Amino acid sequence: MRKPFLAGAAAVMLATGCSFFSFDPDTESSDQIQGEGEAPMLATLVDSGDLPPLEERLPTEPLVVEPHEEIGRYGGEWNTAILGVHDWPWLGRTVAYENFVRWDPEWEESVPNIATEWEYNDDATELTVTIREGIRWSDGEPFTTDDILFALNDIFNNHDVSPMAAADPGDGEKVDDHTFTISWDEPNALWIENDFILYQLLEKPKHYLAEFHIDHNPDADELAAQEGYTDWIEMLDDKAGVLSSAQYWQNPDMPTIRAWQVVEPLADSGRMVVERNPYYWKVDTEGNQLPYIDRVNFHILQDEEVMLVRALNGEIDMHARHINTLGNRPTLAENRESGGYDFFEMVPGEMNTAMISLNLTHEDDGLRTIFNDKDFRIALSHAINRQDIIDVVYQEQGEPWQGAPRAESPFFNEELAKQYTEYDIDLANEILDEAGYSVENGVRVSPDGTPVRFSLSVPTDFRTDIVDSMEMVVGFWQDLDIDVDLNTEDRSLWQNNRENNTHDANVWSGDAGLMDAVHDPRWYGPLHSGESNFAIPWAQWYTSGGEDSRSIEPPQDVQDHMAMYDAIQGESDPDVRIELMKEFLAESQEQFYAMGISLTPPGYGIVANDFRNVPASMPSSSVYNDPGPTNPEQYFIEE
Repeated sequence: MRKPFLAGAAAVMLATGCSFFSFDPDTESSDQIQGEGEAPMLATLVDSGDLPPLEERLPTEPLVVEPHEEIGRYGGEWNTAILGVHDWPWLGRTVAYENFVRWDPEWEESVPNIATEWEYNDDATELTVTIREGIRWSDGEPFTTDDILFALNDIFNNHDVSPMAAADPGDGEKVDDHTFTISWDEPNALWIENDFILYQLLEKPKHYLAEFHIDHNPDADELAAQEGYTDWIEMLDDKAGVLSSAQYWQNPDMPTIRAWQVVEPLADSGRMVVERNPYYWKVDTEGNQLPYIDRVNFHILQDEEVMLVRALNGEIDMHARHINTLGNRPTLAENRESGGYDFFEMVPGEMNTAMISLNLTHEDDGLRTIFNDKDFRIALSHAINRQDIIDVVYQEQGEPWQGAPRAESPFFNEELAKQYTEYDIDLANEILDEAGYSVENGVRVSPDGTPVRFSLSVPTDFRTDIVDSMEMVVGFWQDLDIDVDLNTEDRSLWQNNRENNTHDANVWSGDAGLMDAVHDPRWYGPLHSGESNFAIPWAQWYTSGGEDSRSIEPPQDVQDHMAMYDAIQGESDPDVRIELMKEFLAESQEQFYAMGISLTPPGYGIVANDFRNVPASMPSSSVYNDPGPTNPEQYFIEE
């Protein structure tokens, strides 16, 4: 048992190899390519003396980005949309994907980005990172390890400022201006590639924010009072977006190292605009400074229907959020020619349209015993006619599938994906009969005489396809003489019941089916205290080391399974880690914690006909952060 670094639905973890990872001159051409070209709008500022020349703005060895199709042209505006201030994840995925390392576009490996080298110690409790020299903030100030350590030690390790301090974000120590170490109490080999804190460490410029921090400015409270804040903590949070990522986008004074900087802040309506960063530290293969596009306009809309209409009218250039649903696809497809756009494919990280979780930690002794009977779960699975659901609900797209990584994943396990998916009502009845579940007065009862009676809870304001499919599932289970009903709940109530362990069984979509399986194993073991719906208290025991008062100690075989994931988190060699994850999933197959319905079919996004360098296909996952790894800075608009 250990305390992993998990937090929230979007929490993710990964790692690099155990030795320094760097590219030789044949594979990374930054040694040969220097800055040569720049956007006309910046060249004008250089000519007027308002901006230093390009060679003074770029690192000595800028990172070289290979365009997807061709060298682009400068200029133009990318129009896209969001649904209010809480839709900030689309901002992060499109114009803010800058971590120490990046996923390559195909999601096969991580590649250097801000970090050029990184190395774990033997037990993965300490990591040494070297960052690219010469990167500058958008105001021209140097970006160094001082900025990273200010964010880590002074903000996220400060209990007065950040609740993250209680989760062991790691202790940072400076080696020099471009090298630092970070250490943890527990092995954390899954940190460097995609831990959720990473982007936060790279967006807190010390030279700007130190003025608002009491440890760096003794007069910070006085300054806070002058600016109308209660104290310096409230002021720092407002300036830096510590507690709310949306706040980060509401402060145009905040310097950035990203390709575009905020010039019109995020608001409740209107639009948010980001404009090219004159100090951006990447170039294309001919030495032209990126990004190609001058600015990105995020139109702030109030509902998805308005967004759909704008897309149909050709007013959105590249987009893959909210409107790209299975139901909207025929309408968007029919309008492609008149709207001047086409589709690109999105290979979903989602591995299942719906994951059904019987509550293995139910407070009722009778139901808990029934739900923990693996034979009972197997019988329920065989009773589901998945192909009927696929035909009726999913327009014949997909295939019967359990909670298992997709075939595109290095962790694909066909036996795990297909076990118990055959529809066989006779077999299901036979399994129940042999396990002692007799039928009395038309209702199944357990071996101890407890009626098999429970509710299957579904959030109504999440996805209508899941509600439709679960209506069919309830019917299939009723054919087994099980007294089950569909309980449709408001999402907030559904969430509350899940968190408080008061649900019988519930349903959610099946995440983490690609490379993200190792980073977010919520469905493969009770490891995520907020998302492993089949045993939230077991997961709370795992994440808190048994200290959470709500937690329940799991059986020994489950604890042994958890220990297998501990080994993954402590393994810094990516090849070994893949093999360990396969072994972990083999045990997931044996445990059969939750059951799925069908493999989520490929998705799609829309892209204008004159919007170039967008791949025809890309992975789609909160861990991959699509479309970020496809390098939006190399997108361009064709004349």
